[in-house]
Amino acid sequence: MRYLLAISLLFAAFLSFAQQSLMGSVQDEKGMPVFAANVYLRSTPEKGTTTGFDGEFVLEIDDPTDTLVVSYLGFQTREILLTTIDLNKPLKVVLLTDAQSLGEVIVTARDPISEKFSVVKMDMLKDVYLNPVAQGDPLRAIAVLPASTTTNETANPSLRGSSPNRSRVVFNGVPVYTPVRASQLNNMGFFSLFNPEMIDREYVYASNPPLTYGNSSAGLVEIQTKNELNENQLQMSAGLAGVGAFLSQSVKKDTSFVQIYGNYQFSDAYIGIQKSKLPNLVNFGTLDVGINFHTKTGKQSEFNSYNYFIDESYHAIDQSFTFRGDVYSAKRRFFTVNNFKHYSEKGILNINTGVDFSRQTYEFGNLDSKQHANQAYASINYKKPVQESIDFQFGASLDYQSQNFKDSIPVYYYAQSPGSPNYFSETSVDNSILEVYLYGNWELNRHITLSSGLRSNLPVNDQDYYLSSQIGLKYKLNGRHSFLLSGGKYHNYAPPSYFSRTYGLLSSYQLALDYTCELENLLLKSAVYYKEERGNQTSDDFLAVEGINTYGVELYVEYSFLKHFKFVFSNSFIDQKRTIFGEKYRGAKDFDYLIKSTIQYSNYSLFTLALTYIGYPGTYYTDVVGSDFDPETDFYIPIFSEELFNAQYGNYNRFDLSWSKYIQLDRSALIAYISLNNVFNNKNERRELYNRDYSSKYFDYYQLRTIYFGFVWQFDYGSGS
Repeated sequence: MRYLLAISLLFAAFLSFAQQSLMGSVQDEKGMPVFAANVYLRSTPEKGTTTGFDGEFVLEIDDPTDTLVVSYLGFQTREILLTTIDLNKPLKVVLLTDAQSLGEVIVTARDPISEKFSVVKMDMLKDVYLNPVAQGDPLRAIAVLPASTTTNETANPSLRGSSPNRSRVVFNGVPVYTPVRASQLNNMGFFSLFNPEMIDREYVYASNPPLTYGNSSAGLVEIQTKNELNENQLQMSAGLAGVGAFLSQSVKKDTSFVQIYGNYQFSDAYIGIQKSKLPNLVNFGTLDVGINFHTKTGKQSEFNSYNYFIDESYHAIDQSFTFRGDVYSAKRRFFTVNNFKHYSEKGILNINTGVDFSRQTYEFGNLDSKQHANQAYASINYKKPVQESIDFQFGASLDYQSQNFKDSIPVYYYAQSPGSPNYFSETSVDNSILEVYLYGNWELNRHITLSSGLRSNLPVNDQDYYLSSQIGLKYKLNGRHSFLLSGGKYHNYAPPSYFSRTYGLLSSYQLALDYTCELENLLLKSAVYYKEERGNQTSDDFLAVEGINTYGVELYVEYSFLKHFKFVFSNSFIDQKRTIFGEKYRGAKDFDYLIKSTIQYSNYSLFTLALTYIGYPGTYYTDVVGSDFDPETDFYIPIFSEELFNAQYGNYNRFDLSWSKYIQLDRSALIAYISLNNVFNNKNERRELYNRDYSSKYFDYYQLRTIYFGFVWQFDYGSGS
């Protein structure tokens, strides 16, 4: 239910209902809204309020001669005499950064050394909650970026044409493999495992991932949890498919806090009111619980522990080749990520550890698969400023992974009914990745920053030796224009899956040029890039892909106008070729266009409404051109076209409509929301299906038109740490 709770926080708008009240907004020096700022009157602070996601507030005024106080951690407190302002007009309050409360050492300790070389630093308010594409999910939020080439309606990040198993999601310094839930046999999940309420920062490296982390040959997403609590808060939510609760509580003021959430998701009502739009879904259920604890262990050290458990299952109808039947899947998973950080003027020591256990079962026809996955990770890192303009970071990491597969597998791939022949197979594989690295930043002047990194493995168990390297140059022309040129060679191990039971070593060469222009009401981004990816990978259609070459061009425009409107548009052109059996074919992400666009109206006194469109040409697949009958199995054997990828799915087009309203009630708030997905019920082809003898073909479709609605109640009951 976490993602359903988060959907409610996509948009914010305050309703003014008091007879005598003050309406206004709170912004920082850059004009960005300040969320959860405290707004109150000096004489009655207990009757104050907090700003919404758009920085706006409504405060009841009992005494027009009182003093207005606006405060937020990290900013200077503002005090304004009410007699000096017009209560009938909206008030704009600008908060200035408090240099004393945000010392340079603390800022340096929180920001990654590679921050300046990320394509984007995502803001939880602007890029997650207020992004209708994100549905409140920090990984789905990436989908709005032109660098995102995820085209299967999942949360698995695919960046600049690369497959998800080449990219990495790092949570508090620890890689989290398969960072999604509602996952299928191919590990493609629809929502991430992370609650945005606990997240402070999210960095997206669309290509040339920083070598402060390893095991990535495409891109990287770095997520960090909060290290301070602004407000004690309780949230309760209910929607069409579940209920949830979230609690943020200070344990010791200015020292420690705890955040706890839980969600229970069920399918009866959600499926019941729109069964015709969900023909293949029988039921689903999810229970997940997360606990995050943060404490200062000394004046210059801190400790954080994040723990997560999920139990999920679903029952659906599926078809493989010509067999159609029930699918049963269940998964339990627990992981913990723990961090210790000690910072001083001499440098920052950071120790990260993580443990991950999961158990998954999958049943379909004569296929019965049980997968057990385990991971243990540890790293030690030290960041040291050499001069005022030069920083170095070095360290070592050990990433141990193991997987065990116990499977009953069809003897004949085309015969998958419960009575068809099968055989038992048990496979256990493990891998240890021991690496050391060195990364440096050098600010040559106020316009130019140079970065470079090396990362090498220390081979164990007959592994091949490799050395990854990168260099980046960022040129900031002024406060509005910046260029980022980056390139390098990278390595990672593709984790085993049902389709490939080995840890395969992959590599890539990358070169990218990114440009950003920030104006008052306009944000413009563009990029050109090239990737050369190598290493055998087995795709879902069991074809061994030897290499992929990708050229790409991206454009992103974000424009705000008429006070309440915002327009977002992005498009990507990707020329991709994959090599199979020595021959080159169109890649899975070979697109003449990949359009994402949103028009949004947000008015705090009324409501927020957004219409989103995503469109791209259909991908290519290999068609079945005939069949032969097999009397032993009573199934037909498909005969595939000799020309691979000779057929193409229809163009993908999807429109989503979202509406929300936020009502402030003293120190609590009520949020109502509704979303209509695939408004025009477009039948976007996902997979080709055939009748018994392959003489006729039809298609399975992505999500048809569905509706979801619910509400969230929030209650703030005191300051946090």
